[in-house]
Amino acid sequence: MELISVIVPIYNIEKYLPRCLDSILRQSYQNLEIILVDDGSTDRTVDICKRYMAQDPRISLIVNAGKGVSSARNVGVRSSHGAYIVMVDSDDYIAPDMIEVLHDALAEKQADMAVCDFVRGKEEQYAFAPFRGGIRTVGPNEVLHRIYLDDHNKLRYVVPWIKLYKRELFEGIEYPDGKIFEDIYTTHKLIAKCATIAVVDWPMAYYYQRPNSIMNHAFHLKKLDYLGALEERIQFFHDRNLLDLEKRQYDELLHSLIWEYSRVRDILHDKKAQAFIHAMFRKHYKKNYESSYPSDTKFLLWLFYKNPEFVILYWKIFGRLERIKEKCLK
Repeated sequence: MELISVIVPIYNIEKYLPRCLDSILRQSYQNLEIILVDDGSTDRTVDICKRYMAQDPRISLIVNAGKGVSSARNVGVRSSHGAYIVMVDSDDYIAPDMIEVLHDALAEKQADMAVCDFVRGKEEQYAFAPFRGGIRTVGPNEVLHRIYLDDHNKLRYVVPWIKLYKRELFEGIEYPDGKIFEDIYTTHKLIAKCATIAVVDWPMAYYYQRPNSIMNHAFHLKKLDYLGALEERIQFFHDRNLLDLEKRQYDELLHSLIWEYSRVRDILHDKKAQAFIHAMFRKHYKKNYESSYPSDTKFLLWLFYKNPEFVILYWKIFGRLERIKEKCLK
């Protein structure tokens, strides 16, 4: 059996870490090295790690204090020895046969990456149904297109977990230090290096939506990190002559900038951040650009280019007219 490295970034996760580690230790595929990378926990997280290390020699702990989840993933990859790599987030848990199924799928299809499905929710425990088959192969460009489908599929193909990677995919690729949404910067690059990807159409991980996770925190400036990733993707798709994806990403960037401007304006009241967002929009906006979003017009994009406050005013006027219309129709 080939060695598989399981990388688990951890930080102040004492409540959920045992459940996550238990799900990894119960794997039917046993030839694992389990690398825990701690970002400077101040609760009992490290004590829990040491207790598990004493029980199972496959577990190791690396302290990488204060450097963030991107750095934790990079340190885990660099420290790993397996022919394959799996990422597991410390508040999630996985089906007992997930790693075996992904490994067998990758081997059977002679793929470079294997991807399964997941379930999302707030359940403390979830009973996974036994795997009943359903494996197919797809090319990297098809998977890149799936990033722009519905929200579930977008997550499925973008997140670093629910995937088994050949370790050589990470040669020359790292997660961006200091960023959240690190997967939006990185996963498409790993996908593009694949010749073939095995897709397992079966949920084999539980994405636990804990209320105090980074993604569920109140809106803050770090949540704008993803805008840089969208910007980079435009050039990435252009360089690979994936012009339809370049256009989709360009559309997503423009509309995300308008949306984030309104959030920064109304929630954070941060003039500097508003100016940053408008400058990014002006950098990318193309005169007379016709958005493929059906509800938008060249006029609205041009209006934001000229002055974002004109769009805010437009929305207010339009909203009032809609409310007046609703009252008249009652």
